[in-house]
Amino acid sequence: MNKLQHQVSPYLLQHQHNPVHWQPWGPEALQQAKDEDKLILVSIGYAACHWCHVMEKECFENQEVADLMNKYFINIKVDREERPDVDMIYMDAIQQMGLSGGWPLNVFLMPSLKPFYGGTYFPKAKWMNILSSVQNAFVEHRAELEESAEGFAKAISDHASLFQWVDLETSPIIIPSSLKIIVGNMDPVFGGMNKAPKFPLPSLLKYLESVPSKLGKETQAFHASDLQLSRMAQGGIFDQIEGGFSRYSVDSEWFAPHFEKMLYDNGQLLEVYSIAIQRASNPIFSEVILQTIHFLKSELLAENGLYYASLDADSEGEEGLFYTWTFEEINEFIPYSTNPEFYKTYQILPNGNWEGGRNILFKKDALRNYTFKNEIDLLKGIRKGRIRPETDTKQILAWNAFVLSGLTAAYQALYSAEIKQDALYLAEAIENHLLNSDGSCLHQASFSGSPIDGFLDDYAATALAFIQLYLVSFDKKHLDLANQLVEKAAELFESKEDNFALYLYAENKNNELIADKVEFTDSVCPSSNSMICESLLWLGLIQSKVECSMRAQQMLETVMSKAQSNPAYFSNWLRIYSQWFENPQAMIKFNLTYVENQGLMDSLRALKSTLIPVENLPENKHFLVCVGNHCLAPVSTWDELETQWKELI
Repeated sequence: MNKLQHQVSPYLLQHQHNPVHWQPWGPEALQQAKDEDKLILVSIGYAACHWCHVMEKECFENQEVADLMNKYFINIKVDREERPDVDMIYMDAIQQMGLSGGWPLNVFLMPSLKPFYGGTYFPKAKWMNILSSVQNAFVEHRAELEESAEGFAKAISDHASLFQWVDLETSPIIIPSSLKIIVGNMDPVFGGMNKAPKFPLPSLLKYLESVPSKLGKETQAFHASDLQLSRMAQGGIFDQIEGGFSRYSVDSEWFAPHFEKMLYDNGQLLEVYSIAIQRASNPIFSEVILQTIHFLKSELLAENGLYYASLDADSEGEEGLFYTWTFEEINEFIPYSTNPEFYKTYQILPNGNWEGGRNILFKKDALRNYTFKNEIDLLKGIRKGRIRPETDTKQILAWNAFVLSGLTAAYQALYSAEIKQDALYLAEAIENHLLNSDGSCLHQASFSGSPIDGFLDDYAATALAFIQLYLVSFDKKHLDLANQLVEKAAELFESKEDNFALYLYAENKNNELIADKVEFTDSVCPSSNSMICESLLWLGLIQSKVECSMRAQQMLETVMSKAQSNPAYFSNWLRIYSQWFENPQAMIKFNLTYVENQGLMDSLRALKSTLIPVENLPENKHFLVCVGNHCLAPVSTWDELETQWKELI
């Protein structure tokens, strides 16, 4: 029967009692399809996915549907967060077929694992028709299906021929034009990309925040970032009571979220708000930072020091029930008659401002939640008595690394010793539970059967987070760990194709994957290749490793043609290119022992530059100012450094 009962993935365990004969992805199920010459149905989703739950109730819990699936197919359930490599391949296949992608993702494969048809959510009647039609086609038109599947399998492999190389040394200025395109496509009223649904896209916001002050003002990049960050902070996408962001807004106003809360969004947005507040001191941004950290620690922090993956959108079988309120519920504890400003601020209406007569707390004006601390605390206490959404207890390395980067940035923004300690605790937990002594890493801390090895984003995001932590902790252990991860990533994921600078996303040890995939576009998360590129640039600068800098430049030269054509989906690449090449940032390398002995650390920090402790300065030289990969003459004294710095800025 169903073989999911021994899995650790909460998503797979949600399906363990379905009458469908589900199996996990792996050699046993894949070999069975070949031995029995049966089609494979791969159904991919994740625990916090609302429409995954809907299709399960309508289809996979239904005996009639299950009988049809069990008779004709080898049925495989995949948690996309546990096996992003499998999801990446078959999502790409669906899009190559001209079909819309999303989750649940249901893909039909030949016994050879090559895909020929699929889709997302299907209601029962349509799903049963599809099952019958697909099986009939397999019996009556197998040759045509084989040919079609072969074509899709070839189409989804990524090769060097997909890219046009650009010489960065001779390329024209591209950052202003890319900003103009991005800002021109953003909503001038509510911020974010000018469409619905709206995703936060933290990498894009980091790009807008990264450009030099004059350029940021001229292109309206800073205004666009401020607008989006402010509107999100006021919106229903942000939990005004407990903090933390939902995955996206279903409308264009950040009002009604899809209520699942993902670790990767909150870690990245924590970093973005922390960067933004250093440019524009906004008390709402600081409140968002503190509330988001509170959410992460109170709702997703595990006993072992790592953070869980997500909170479900649904509770008691209903989306958003945990987070929304009827007028009567609130009025009982916070009477409208004596608190009209509270109701006005959060747009709470007698008949509800959302579905089913319920209200989403959505701030009309840019006020801090602290303004209504007593009222918020009352609602917080009431909500604690509700049935809480389920937690996806996977502990994914890349997502924990996003949180580490976010905490490090929050410390730099607010200089809170507690936040710095949170970052150090998380770094220690990552090292203890997810990193191996040989420099390799695990994708997640718990697993069924064999460990799931880290993917490129696990290596890249973690290396980058440890570098960022090194730049505030000055603890060389963090730099050493970053070095190990980057070196191991090169060993495991470098393409075997000549002159192809980008890395593969996954190893293919067991030939379970039908294509080599290269993740290079930036979406809700930055692409793994862009993160490894930035890690190489930092390691090259910090340690004077020319080979690291050159490899990173080759990666940028590989993607910049695509980035210029579609800047919104290459925002992390463009930020890196801007900060390291077109608008290189000034940084100060320094001798840590000398600076501490002379009591100069506060003076150094007052320069508001990136500070890099190094051990390879020339004898009797204690400071080295670098702009990108170019450095001025090293100097010995604070006065000499100050003179150089004033001339530079």
